[in-house]
Parts: sequence; structure tokens; C-alpha cells
Amino acid sequence: MKSLVRENIKNLNAYKVDAPQYEIIVNANESPYDFPMILKRQFCDEICNTDLNRYPEACFPELLKELSDYTGVPEEGIICGSGSDEVIAMINQSFVNAGDVIVSHSPSFAMYDIWATISDARHIRVEDLPEHLPDIDTMISKACENNAKLVYLCNPNNPTGHTFSREDILKILDAVPSLVILDEAYIEFFGESGVDLLTQYPKLLILRTLSKAFGLAGIRCGYALGNKEIIDILYKVKGPYNLNVLTQKLAVIALKNRASILRNLEIVKAEREKAMAFLEELNAFKIYPSGSNFIYFESPQAEEIYEALLKNNILIKYFKEVDRQPGSIRFSLGKPQDNQKILAIIKEVVYNGA
Repeated sequence: MKSLVRENIKNLNAYKVDAPQYEIIVNANESPYDFPMILKRQFCDEICNTDLNRYPEACFPELLKELSDYTGVPEEGIICGSGSDEVIAMINQSFVNAGDVIVSHSPSFAMYDIWATISDARHIRVEDLPEHLPDIDTMISKACENNAKLVYLCNPNNPTGHTFSREDILKILDAVPSLVILDEAYIEFFGESGVDLLTQYPKLLILRTLSKAFGLAGIRCGYALGNKEIIDILYKVKGPYNLNVLTQKLAVIALKNRASILRNLEIVKAEREKAMAFLEELNAFKIYPSGSNFIYFESPQAEEIYEALLKNNILIKYFKEVDRQPGSIRFSLGKPQDNQKILAIIKEVVYNGA
């Protein structure tokens, strides 16, 4: 069997996610707030009146209309996928040949590297400067020297929470020959989108999702915003019925009721500031500013904190120490009572280890 497998896939580790069975789950940057029950009932009514024996709308016209209303981007400049992961796959299938170069900052979202490997591309991950500031100048030079096909900017960045300034985004857009992908999966928690740049920069593509701020990770709905030429190219590789009817229906309901759903943003942001202040008072970690719904910090006690939380039935994201990266923790903000429990356990580890 191994002789049949593509060489670039042989050593690729499958991205496997075990079903977490924990009391508190804050390892995947999900919203702690479930979709409102009143809207779930509306969804059930719609599904009961939907013919499930028929294929879904292949180009999701109703969903595009609502996304256009939400983002201000014309419908012809939007494409949807099963999470932004599928949109990243479409981008690679459309633009990347074997041996092409992709540039990103590092650390950042793991799927950039996975899809680069699947595409048999060369992925140059430019390590952050101190304070986890992306090395903009080196990213530009690597992209230009290698005629990179793609440059990824995750804004706010997962896992560090860093937010790119408008100046840095423009500097990259003005300098590189590449398609620049601005990943705004967490933009609702930050607020400063690059959508207004789409008309000025035809090689800019913006990724979005309903998984985070909308609390709909379970329906897998991502989308890309760009100029019509790029979107038309992505449609060439899109599966004919890639977004099932259940996802389309629920996404439309969410977007139509976004004002009530997105009210939770203020709660999450307030919890983020309280948690940051608490951790800073412990004076035991290197904590990084976050424009997202999670907090990222580095600590020599990272593994100890992770294990202590596991023992208390709490799952967070732990990054082991590798190369220049010390051990670190990322946890998404949960409900206030969950955050209090997490912070109390972290404090206990710090004091017991002192």
C-alpha cells in the first residue's frame, strides 16, 4: 500500500481530534454559548418543511444574500465551504502547484501547513520576533525572493492572539506578488476588518467563519470574501453540493438574527479583560495581548497547569516546548463561572510550585 501513496503524504500526521469528554472544554476557541433554543426551534420547523431527498442549493443563494448583507461584499464576491478549512483546500487546489512556495508567520493556524504539505508545496514559516510580533520584513522578502503563490496572515492570530496593524497589512499587500489571505476567523472579537481593502487590492482574499462568534462550530460554515475573479476561480474546484441543506438553513437563521446572537461578544470580551488582569497579578507568566476569544501565555509550569486542569475535568490547549518556543497554554474564554474555576486552579499551581 505504501508504494501507492504520494510521497508528500507518507509522513504527514493525520489531523485527528478525539471527542473531548470533559466538564469544561476550552481548548478549541469555541463559543461557550450555544445557539438560542428559540432559533433551534425555528430551524426544526424549517427542516420539517424541507425536502431532504433533494440535493441542497449548489451555490447557496439565500446564504450569499445574508452574508452580503452582513459583510457589505457583493454576492459575486463570496464563496462558502464546510468551515474555512475547506476554503483553504479550495485555495490550494486553485493556485498551488507542486513545489510552489507558501509563506506564513509562525506560530499560526496549523491547517496552513497541512494543506501546503498535501499540495506538495514548500511552506516557509517565518518565526515571530520577540513578543510574538510577526516578522513582516522577512515575510515580504521570503515571498518576493521565492515568488510565493500564497501569503497567510491570521488576524487575530491563532494561537497568540496578536492583531496586525492596518499599516503592516498594507505593507505586505503593496510589496508581495502573492495572493494574500487574511484569515479573519476571530474578527468579531477584534472589530477591525480588512474588508474595505478588497476593492483596492484584487489579490486579497479574506477568510471568515460562523464557528466562533456565532457559536456554530457544529454546522461547519466558513466563507471567503474577495473580488469576483478570484471567487470565480475557487468555484471551479468547489464540490457541487459542498454545503448541506441543514448547514445552509441554520446559517441563514443565524445571520438574520445576528444582533441578538452577537450580544454575547461583549460578555466574552469583558471576561477576557478580567482573566488577563487576574493572570497578570500572579506575575508568573509571559502573557500576550489578545484580540480574540482566548488567552495565550508562556510558562515553565505550562505542563503542570495543563495536568492540574485535566484532573479537574477541564480541557485546555497545551503547546509543548519546542525549539525556540517555551511551553505555553491557550484557553478560550468560557462562561464566567467556568473562567473563575480555571483561574483558581492556575493560581493554585503557581502558588504550590513557588
